[in-house]
Amino acid sequence: MSTNAQWALQKALLGVLNADPATMAIFGNPLRVYDDVPEQPVFPYATFDRASVRPINADWPGALEHQMTLKVWSQYGGRREALDGLHALRGAINAASMPLDGHQLVNVRTTFADVFRIRSSRVFEAILNLRAVTEVLI
Repeated sequence: MSTNAQWALQKALLGVLNADPATMAIFGNPLRVYDDVPEQPVFPYATFDRASVRPINADWPGALEHQMTLKVWSQYGGRREALDGLHALRGAINAASMPLDGHQLVNVRTTFADVFRIRSSRVFEAILNLRAVTEVLI
């Protein structure tokens, strides 16, 4: 059950990002948001990273809390492009209503963001953490 909810949420997020003009302006069309990064990706791009899920409580059967991390990767000369990518992702996710296969999205929000340079590199990494609550459709 939880794996299906996680996959449904990731697919819904990708659908929202694919439909958002600001996200496409940063990450291109076709969108460079990956679950599995190609061998030589074009920068900037974003990735689905960490994902965890847990039941909320016994009084709300079928309800799950998801913690997800999206990352932005940039080789632009500074933080600007990574920050623009974070802003686009956050805006698309916070503004969207997302239908999920077999589940209902109760809420989704961003909980944390950070940008930093990868040591000894020109690459900047940005992290966007999300919290979502889903429940099984009956």
